[in-house]
Amino acid sequence: MAIRKEDAYQHALCMDFQEDKFSYAILDTSSKKIVAEQTHTVDNYSRDGISPMLGEELFGFDFGSFIATAGGDRNTLIPVDLFNNSKADEIFKLNYSDPIDNLDYNRIPELGIVNIYEMPLWIKSMLVIKFPRVKIVHPSTVLLKGVFDRDNWRGRIHIYVNQGSFYLLITEKNKLQYFNRFDRTNLADMIYHTLFVLEQKEMDPAKMNVSVYGVPANWESKAEFQTYFKNPIEVSESSELGQHFILTNQLLCV
Repeated sequence: MAIRKEDAYQHALCMDFQEDKFSYAILDTSSKKIVAEQTHTVDNYSRDGISPMLGEELFGFDFGSFIATAGGDRNTLIPVDLFNNSKADEIFKLNYSDPIDNLDYNRIPELGIVNIYEMPLWIKSMLVIKFPRVKIVHPSTVLLKGVFDRDNWRGRIHIYVNQGSFYLLITEKNKLQYFNRFDRTNLADMIYHTLFVLEQKEMDPAKMNVSVYGVPANWESKAEFQTYFKNPIEVSESSELGQHFILTNQLLCV
């Protein structure tokens, strides 16, 4: 569905920049429904490789909001009180070794935490120049906000699937019990890491609800993944709550 330039103010332009792909969606801010979306393969993850993809006419429209997710794979979550009395680079070095790229952070007040992550300066400057009103956040910030935009009282595993990695979250009693990112080459890697974390935390897979995001409603690995859990694996039929979970929930960051 095409959008008219004069209607852009009623919509948000949501963008997701990853090393292997660039995705964007235009969302109706009142209904929170996607009215248009597109994904481009990225062969050159640099200013020279990405800038031409932002040359379409619609990227010049005056949208009501501009939001982008970007940043490196490495991030760390810390309590806001610790962040207020420390330096971001010192905290980050406790978890990761040099070299460390430019650091940025997002506050997540509903969880009382701050997300510190690596953000290449070239992509930040490119976005600010192209979209002066843009709000830039890390994908994991959006993931956390999206997950906690629903009830999480009962124990639940949340998995967000990327091309060569996945995020694993565990929530219970409306609190974040676990968060991490793992590399993967196949479904077996995802199964292993998930079950190992549950074992370490002494949680019974048979009692856990499971939600998977970032995949289409007809996710081809669902049946195999289901064999390891008693409760039905939940993959939303809605692209806003499933495959395009990150793009849609960027609205929670403005």
